[in-house]
Amino acid sequence: MQNAIADIETLNYYAKKFQRLRVDRAHGVAPHKPILLLSVIESFAKSRITENRIELTESFNRTFLKNWSYLGSPQHHPDIARPFFHMKSGKFWHLYTNPGFEQVLAAEIKLKTLAEVKRAISHAYLDEDLFDFLLDPSIRESLLAVLVSRWFPGRLAEVKKILQTDEFQEPPGYFLEAYAMYMDRLKEA
Repeated sequence: MQNAIADIETLNYYAKKFQRLRVDRAHGVAPHKPILLLSVIESFAKSRITENRIELTESFNRTFLKNWSYLGSPQHHPDIARPFFHMKSGKFWHLYTNPGFEQVLAAEIKLKTLAEVKRAISHAYLDEDLFDFLLDPSIRESLLAVLVSRWFPGRLAEVKKILQTDEFQEPPGYFLEAYAMYMDRLKEA
């Protein structure tokens, strides 16, 4: 019984973390971190993440951009680098540096471009409890519902469909331009 109570308290802790993400609000609420977490949840559901290691692979970037094509904002660029780096402010997302870049995190230097992030960061990893929760389909669904209700209210059924497809939505013009620029930067990184 004690473990069940501890698990519920721990799950509530992560639910609150998902609800209280620190997002940029300069040009309206930036959806980068919520879309990044949706991409992580999708990757768990599709068994693309099976160990506690989240890498900025082409596949993961594509998942993020696919989700952005449905849920993104025209006031913001669909760039995964900043939320990948800044998610560490949530205290459940941790960065593992590449050799020689340990001082970057210690000095709290802000990495902004995909090339900078990929050069300095090997991968991200989650708190073990959160990792274990995301491996469990029913708990993952609960965390998804919490995330969507806060950041994309009233769109849970739609988001569930989005996470099941690998197809991009017919993107608006702003997205096509931003996507082309992003893919060029991805090739340079």
